[in-house]
Amino acid sequence: MTLHFQPPPPDHVPPELIVDFDFFKIPEGVTDPAEIWHGLIRRGVPKIFYTPHNGGHWVFTDYDDIVEGYRNYEIFSTYQTPVPPIEPFPVMQPQGVDPPEHNVFRRLMAPMFTPVAVRGMVEELEERAKGLIDQFADKGGCDFISDFAAKYPTGTFLFLFGLSEDRLPEFLELAKVFFRSTDPEERAKNVTDIYAVLEILFREKEKNPGNDIASAIVTARDAEGKQHPWQDILNCGFLLFVAGLDTVTNTLAYIWRYLATTPEARQHFRERLDDPDAFLRAIEELFRINSVSNLFRRITHDVEYKGIQFKQNDRVILPNTLANRDPDVFENPNAIDLDRTVNTHVTFGVGPHRCVGSHLAKREVMVSMQEWLRRIPDFQLDPNEPPSGVFGGSVMGFESLKLVW
Repeated sequence: MTLHFQPPPPDHVPPELIVDFDFFKIPEGVTDPAEIWHGLIRRGVPKIFYTPHNGGHWVFTDYDDIVEGYRNYEIFSTYQTPVPPIEPFPVMQPQGVDPPEHNVFRRLMAPMFTPVAVRGMVEELEERAKGLIDQFADKGGCDFISDFAAKYPTGTFLFLFGLSEDRLPEFLELAKVFFRSTDPEERAKNVTDIYAVLEILFREKEKNPGNDIASAIVTARDAEGKQHPWQDILNCGFLLFVAGLDTVTNTLAYIWRYLATTPEARQHFRERLDDPDAFLRAIEELFRINSVSNLFRRITHDVEYKGIQFKQNDRVILPNTLANRDPDVFENPNAIDLDRTVNTHVTFGVGPHRCVGSHLAKREVMVSMQEWLRRIPDFQLDPNEPPSGVFGGSVMGFESLKLVW
C-alpha cells in the first residue's frame, strides 16, 4: 500500500529545535497531565520545536502561532492529520476537510447546534443529569468519571442519534480505544469497528427516519436534491461520535477536581445558580484553564514559517492549554478568575473549523454543574484514595476521580 501522507525523515530539522518530548507519556508523580505541556515552557524550549516521538511532529507553544495553525488552512490542513500517523484515516466531515469543501457538511450541521437548538435540549439534559446523580447522591461518594462524566455526554450522544441507552458500554469502549491507544493495529481495528456501527445506524435511519441528528444527516439533500455521498455521511457520523464524548468527559473531570478542592469556587457557582450570564462567564474561565485537547494539523506543501523550514506532510500539534495560558494574551494567566470578562480562549478552536458543537458542550457542563450543586452542594476528593492515574494524548485526563460528601 502506498502511503501518501506520512511525514518525511526529519533531515530538515535543525538540531537546536529538537526536543525529547512524548505527549502520550506522563512521568511518574505527575498528577495533572497538562503539566507535561507547561513544564516545556518552564524549561524554556523553543516556541516552535520538533520531537521525534510518535512519528515525528512539530509543536507550537505560542498563542499567536497556535491561532495561525487553526486559521491558515492553506498551510496547516486538517486533512489526514493523526499523530502517530495512520493511513488510511477517516476523512471526518466537516472537520477533516479544508475550506471551501468543508462548507457542505458544516452548513448541514450548524443549525442542529445553534444556541436556540441547544436550548431546546435543556430539559433532556437536565433529566439526564438528575437521573445519574440520583444513582449515587445518597451514598456519600462516587467515582465521578465512571459514574457521571463518562456516561453523561455519551448518553446524550445516544439520545441525539436516536440510539438505545443499552449501547452505552459499547460506545464508551469504542471511544476509549480511539483516544487512548497508540498501537497501529488496534487503532485501525477500532476505526473499522466504529464505521461498522455507523453503517448499520445510518442504514436503519435511512429506512426509518426519526426526529434525531442521524436521521437529519442521512435524509439531507444536496443542491441537486440528491442524498449526500454515503461515505461523507459515515464520515460526518464518525466526527460527531469522536468529537463530543471524550473532550466533555475529561473537561468535566478537570472542573469537578477543581471544585472539590476549592470551597470558594463552589460557593461562587451556588450563589449564581439563577444568574445564567454570570454562571456562564465563570464556566468560560474553567474551559480556558482546563482545556484538554491537543489538535493536529498537517503541512500541505514545503514552506518556510517564522524562519523554519516545514516539509509537506509534517505534523503540527496545537496544544490549547498552552495558548490559553499565554501571558501575552491573558492577564495573570495561571490564576482562575471566575469573573474574567475578556476571555479569548481557544478551547473550541478558532477559524473555519471552530467546534460546531461548542454550545452543546457548554450547556452540558452548565446543566451538570447546576443539577449537581443543587443536590450535592459540598464535596471533596476522597482523602482515603491515592491520586488517580492520568493520561496524555490528543485528549488529556484522569483515570478516576473519587469524591465524597
